[in-house]
Amino acid sequence: MIETPELLKKYQPKQFKVIDADPQVSSARFSPCGKVLVAGGYDAKIRRWNFQTEEFTELAALEGHHGWIEAFAFTPGGEQLFAGDSWGKLVCWGDIHGEKPAATWQHEQAHDGWIRDLSINGDGQLLASIATDHKLKIWSIADGKLQHELSIVEDPRVVKFHPDGSLLVGDAKGIVQWLKLDGTLIKKFDAGILFVLSRLQDCGGVQCLTFDREAKMLAVGGTLPKNGGTVVGVPTLLLFDMATGEQKQKFDLGDGQDVFVADLRYHDEGFLSLVTYGTPGKGQLLYVRPDEKTPFFTEKKLANPHSLSWHPDGKRFAVAATNTGSNGNGRRLGKDGEYLGNKSPIHLFAIPA
Repeated sequence: MIETPELLKKYQPKQFKVIDADPQVSSARFSPCGKVLVAGGYDAKIRRWNFQTEEFTELAALEGHHGWIEAFAFTPGGEQLFAGDSWGKLVCWGDIHGEKPAATWQHEQAHDGWIRDLSINGDGQLLASIATDHKLKIWSIADGKLQHELSIVEDPRVVKFHPDGSLLVGDAKGIVQWLKLDGTLIKKFDAGILFVLSRLQDCGGVQCLTFDREAKMLAVGGTLPKNGGTVVGVPTLLLFDMATGEQKQKFDLGDGQDVFVADLRYHDEGFLSLVTYGTPGKGQLLYVRPDEKTPFFTEKKLANPHSLSWHPDGKRFAVAATNTGSNGNGRRLGKDGEYLGNKSPIHLFAIPA
């Protein structure tokens, strides 16, 4: 196994470009083929950038959604994009690299509520969706027909297909359920420390999850919350053994102002890359090895990052963040009498050759 100093030398990132997305976007993802970077907007549009050239030209936006777009999934070849919005609309977009992608199929109300997450199984035949209506739905990718529907007791936040075709669902109470498609429970992973009830406010829960390459280890990200209101909590990463369900490691990744692990990815070299966000202006980019107690790389110059996506070439990645001095509740109107919206710098990093 490569030693940590050599691993850092090999993968220490260097920012080479910033794409300004205005208005703000929720997340940015590379297609599996690496040809485009897409981002879901708070203006109901899907933004696209061409990554086949070094200019990273912005392509025409995809329109037809009604609300915030946070949930994305690509087919394995990257030709189709699935997107779910905060109004419950689900769309299959075809020819995602083309000039004018069209909807192959769509459901105006796939869910009665905000679609939180999407996942596609390994052979690209099934799409899973979860939403605030406490439903897990499985769709045929070919024609959009509903195949299965399950009720989830707690508010589901994250869904991910296991390589064997089963599903993992993380909820607002910090529990991850491993389920067969018919709803049979295989195992539960208890990440309940990521949840607290503060007065009448639920705080925390599972924010993100992923597997290692062999699907032997489950990584769950969230916060160790202290109170509600303006949430104070330590960004926390938990690692579980998939075979036994046992928690193997816990990482505290900052202080009470850093708050949430927003997104994380296992690298083929065995380390985790992740981003955290907290109070306005706070953000971190981290590398963590599962068998070490502290991160071996930390970058704190990013403001409230909320997504991390590696390019399939393994040499670049994108972090969608928030502008410094971002506007929130209680901010005054601008000189023109309009409320000042936020924008998202998408930071592009490269790994030295």
